Amino acid sequence: MTTSRGGGVRASVLEAVGSTPLVALDRLAAGTGCRIVLKTEHLNPGGSHKARIALNMVLAAEREGVLVRGSGQTIVEPTGGNTGMGIAMAGAVLGYRVVLVIPDNYSKDKQRVLAAMGAEILLSDSSTGNNSHGELANRLVLENPTWVLLNQGANPNNPDAHRNATALEILDDLDGEPVDHMVAGIGTGGHITGVGEILRKEMPDLRVHGVQPEGCDLFAGTFRRHRVQGLSVGYVPPVLNRDVVDDMITVGESEAVECMKLLMRTEGIAAGPSTGANIAAALRLARSLDGPATILTFAYDGAHDYLDLLSDPTDAVVS
Repeated sequence: MTTSRGGGVRASVLEAVGSTPLVALDRLAAGTGCRIVLKTEHLNPGGSHKARIALNMVLAAEREGVLVRGSGQTIVEPTGGNTGMGIAMAGAVLGYRVVLVIPDNYSKDKQRVLAAMGAEILLSDSSTGNNSHGELANRLVLENPTWVLLNQGANPNNPDAHRNATALEILDDLDGEPVDHMVAGIGTGGHITGVGEILRKEMPDLRVHGVQPEGCDLFAGTFRRHRVQGLSVGYVPPVLNRDVVDDMITVGESEAVECMKLLMRTEGIAAGPSTGANIAAALRLARSLDGPATILTFAYDGAHDYLDLLSDPTDAVVS
């Protein structure tokens, strides 16, 4: 069976980023009266949508002369792990040293993979706030002025990656089918901004719903520690276009995990808790609507980095 990517042999894994499938979740959405479609970004090399922005930021820095390929320059970035994976991939292929600052309450499995890929891992104290890793990264740049901070939360090449690729892939796969609602979590705000802007140009009536964990209120500047990694990162990111977001849907941690599992059982898609939060929000939205609608949402990363959230099979009853 051939894939839709085509294109022959890639020169490196970096050329395989993008062109992720759009999948209908008909079993999951059964009984809601709505059609839910999922952009399966967890199928990107590196395992998440953040591979797109990481590569785009690195390539833009090269074009601007800030980074020189093969130089061994140091790239430093605060990350929950997914952007870090993309940067580590780029560093391995393009010849950069990579230092990643990760909150100490984030996935240990992801940290192990990043270290194996050659990245140096520094942990920030998550008890000081959701942006502890950003604050530590900024201090490191002040202490090491030759290091290059890509700064995903303020880098315009973050949403540009989604304007110029992700959104266009979605439109191509929809092939003229309209989308009524888009449901997306907000971390740095790059994909909800980039995809939301482009889709709304094509579909002016599109409503865009942000997703946030319970206890957080992005636009009120209210944040708390939570386990839905990648969402509500402790500040309102400069790259986020607030005007593209119509409203926010709040999802509890347990609800996100349960919908992560529900997606596996009904559709065979193993994605993480931030995807579970999107699924919970999309289902709640679908059940609240008066008539049929098409809802677009996203799978951000895989379940394999969150095995501690899944039941231990040794607890199963043997019959």
